[in-house]
Amino acid sequence: MSKPPSTARPWVLRSDLRLALVTGLGAGFGLLSPMGFGYYIPLTTAAVLTSSYGNSLNLSIQRMLGSVLGVIVLMIFSRDLQMPLALALGLALATVRFLGGALGLQVGYKVAGNIVIMGWLVHGAGETSWGTARLFWTAIGIALSLWATRTIWPSKSIPNLHQALATMVNALSEEFSLEADRLEQDAPARLSMSLRRQRRQALLKQINAIRGQRESAQLELGVDPEHHPLHELWSELDLLCSQLLSVLDGLRGLPAPIQSPAVIKALHRQEAEVLHQLITLLNTLAGELRKLSLGDKQTLNLDTLSHLNRNLDAASGHLVSSLEKDTLQDHETQAIAAARMRQIVLRASLIDHAASALRNCKPGMASSTPVTGSRPDP
Repeated sequence: MSKPPSTARPWVLRSDLRLALVTGLGAGFGLLSPMGFGYYIPLTTAAVLTSSYGNSLNLSIQRMLGSVLGVIVLMIFSRDLQMPLALALGLALATVRFLGGALGLQVGYKVAGNIVIMGWLVHGAGETSWGTARLFWTAIGIALSLWATRTIWPSKSIPNLHQALATMVNALSEEFSLEADRLEQDAPARLSMSLRRQRRQALLKQINAIRGQRESAQLELGVDPEHHPLHELWSELDLLCSQLLSVLDGLRGLPAPIQSPAVIKALHRQEAEVLHQLITLLNTLAGELRKLSLGDKQTLNLDTLSHLNRNLDAASGHLVSSLEKDTLQDHETQAIAAARMRQIVLRASLIDHAASALRNCKPGMASSTPVTGSRPDP
C-alpha cells in the first residue's frame, strides 16, 4: 500500500531565507551608521517582513502608526503632565490602548506601549531624540522590508493565478470549438452522457482550483484587497467562466442539430460563426493574461480585445436578426415541429448569451482598465 504524499511544511522556506538575509543586512547597515539606535532596523524587519506583500504592508502600517502614537503619548505624559510616575505611566498606557482601538490597530498599540515604557523608564530626558531616531529607523526598516517582498524571491501567487485563469479560458475555448464543429457537420452526433459529465467535471475542477488560488493571491494585494483592480479582474473572470460553463451545459443538453431545411442549415452556420468569433476572443484574452506581470505589463491590450469584441457583437447581431426574420417568421411554411423549433430558438439564444457574457465582461487591471468594452447604449 503506497503512502500518501507528505504535506508537512519544509524546514526552511525562501521567505525564511529572505527574512534572515534582509535582517542581517539591516543590522549591518544600522550598526555602521553614525546615527544612534540603528538596531531598530533589524527589529522592524523581523516584525513586519512576511511571506506576502499584503501581510507585510499591513504590519508595516500598524507598526508605523503605533510608533507615531507612542512617541506622541510619551511626549505629552512625560513632559506636560505633572503626575506621580505610577499614575502617569498607567494613564499613558491606557491612552495608548484607547487610541489604538479607535484607530483600529491590532498589534500597533503594543509597539506604542513599548515606546512609552522604554522612552520613559530607559531613555529619560533623551526621549525626544530617541523617539525621533526610532521613527526614522522604523521607516527605513519598513521600506527595506517592502522592497524585499517585491524583489527578493517575490511570491508567485498572482502570476500563477493568471496562468491558471488563462488555462481555464483556453479550456472553455476548446469546448466551444467542439460545439462549433458539430454545428458545421452534416450529420453531427450528440455527446454521450458520461462524456458530457466527465468534461464538465474537469472544468468545474479547474474553476474550484482557481478559486482556491485566489485566497493566497489576494494576500499580495495589500490593504483593502476587495477594492484593488486585480480583485475586480479576478471576480469578473470568475463570473465569465461560470456563465460560459452554463452555456455549454445548455448546448449539450439539446439534441444534435439537424441540417434541414436549408434555412435551418444556414442558421447553424451563423451560430458556428458566432462561436468562432467567441473562440478567437477567448484565445486572445488567454494570451493577454499570460503576459501580465507585477512590473511594466499590468494592463491588457484593449485595442485588440475591443476589435475582436466588435466582430463578435456583429456576428451575434446577425444571428439574432436571421433567427427573427428568416426562421421564426417562416417556420410554419417549412413544416418545422414546435418542439424542434423551441430547441432551435434555445440553441441560438444560448449562443447569443455566451456572446453577451463576453460583451459585458469588464474586468479591470491597473487604473481599473476594462478588459472588453461594454455594449453601447441604444
